[in-house]
Amino acid sequence: MTFAIFPGSFNPIHLGHLMIADSAAKQYSLKKVSFVVSPYPPNKKNSRDFLKYEKRVELLNAAISENHIFSLDTRESKREGLSYTIDTVSEIINEKKIDSKLNFIIGVDAFLTLPSWHRAEELGEKCRFLIACRPGWQSVDVEDSLSVFHDQLDWDIIDSPLLSISSTQIRLRKKGNKAYRYLLMPEVYSLYKDIN
Repeated sequence: MTFAIFPGSFNPIHLGHLMIADSAAKQYSLKKVSFVVSPYPPNKKNSRDFLKYEKRVELLNAAISENHIFSLDTRESKREGLSYTIDTVSEIINEKKIDSKLNFIIGVDAFLTLPSWHRAEELGEKCRFLIACRPGWQSVDVEDSLSVFHDQLDWDIIDSPLLSISSTQIRLRKKGNKAYRYLLMPEVYSLYKDIN
């Protein structure tokens, strides 16, 4: 399977996201990584901090435009009500006629919360999870944090440099008039700096 999805809010997209996607593409010989932008993920409570969906899409487009392996998927914006990952995964598997598990790039924090996700067992059956660790985490830390639910899953850890960057950090630094320029692609910074 040479295709992967990378779902997220990308609020905004930053160098950490791009490094994870690029590392996964190299490690697993992926021909395409599709960034699936979620309008308002059900598991994220601070939706008031979200940039408008169109702005996040614009920033992501700017970030990935030079990489032919990366693509953008906005299907979740077309759904009414809450958008669940299992619906996106099922649609993509059907559209692409995938007969193996769908590669799903996910941060370690989100991976550990999977048991609470909508139709989590079905999601686990349909995906191979490619996990992006945070600084300070190693594979043994991930293994030690898993539940019985996780024992049934197909997963692996992405070999990627652990960059201590988060979208929350960027938003807070911008709000506090602190430096954040070099946490973003230049094309993203030039657009993001003017967003109020």
